[in-house]
Amino acid sequence: MYDTYSEIFAERGAAYHKAMADCPHARDAEFEGVLEPLAGRSGLLCDMPSGGAYLAEHLPSGFRYIGVDPSEQFVRACPPGIDCVHAAITETPLADGSVAAIVSLAGLHHEPDLPAVFREMRRLLKPGGRLVIADAAVGTPVATFLNGFVDEHNPMGHDGHFLDELTAGLIEDAGFKIVEVTTVAMPWVFDSLAEAGTFCGLLFSTPKLSVDEVAEGMDREIGFETIDGRPHLKWALRRIVCDAI
Repeated sequence: MYDTYSEIFAERGAAYHKAMADCPHARDAEFEGVLEPLAGRSGLLCDMPSGGAYLAEHLPSGFRYIGVDPSEQFVRACPPGIDCVHAAITETPLADGSVAAIVSLAGLHHEPDLPAVFREMRRLLKPGGRLVIADAAVGTPVATFLNGFVDEHNPMGHDGHFLDELTAGLIEDAGFKIVEVTTVAMPWVFDSLAEAGTFCGLLFSTPKLSVDEVAEGMDREIGFETIDGRPHLKWALRRIVCDAI
């Protein structure tokens, strides 16, 4: 049976949030990469699904933040003063045309009804508003790692529905114009392989593996590059940039 986002992170949310709290800058390149297409814009930015609102501290000047997430555990973890709403991303309590931009980072592969998600995103955006999606794409090392290594070693498994050749059409059908579809390198940076293994062991909930076994799996499936003595996991996501029409 398909496990929904809220079901998954009711179980995994605490461990995921601990990983992010322990290594708050490991994924900086990922947050910066998904926000880069919003340069020069301003207004209310909606992050959906928002997790623990990790994107909020990277917000470009001129934007205000609101997060929407189906997981009550993640919403409770949002920092004080950050506006986060507990709701399904197919049915949010926000008004029509109320946001200038929407960002969706690495959460849509847990959603079973993407057309409904894209319709809701279009409802929320002002005409000309921008949507930026970044997620794993079918056939890439990240997708193989998640539906292979993580699926094998996470007690809940991992059955991600990744971006594919049909995704752009679904987005266009919802009322968007595609501006860009590209693969963007967004390396995760650590102080050591032990830190990398600890981080991903928590983030992906692999309790029966040692830190070294997790790091070895990351290196085998995705690969590390050492820069200035620090391991950089070669994380890369498909980025889709589109504007509401």
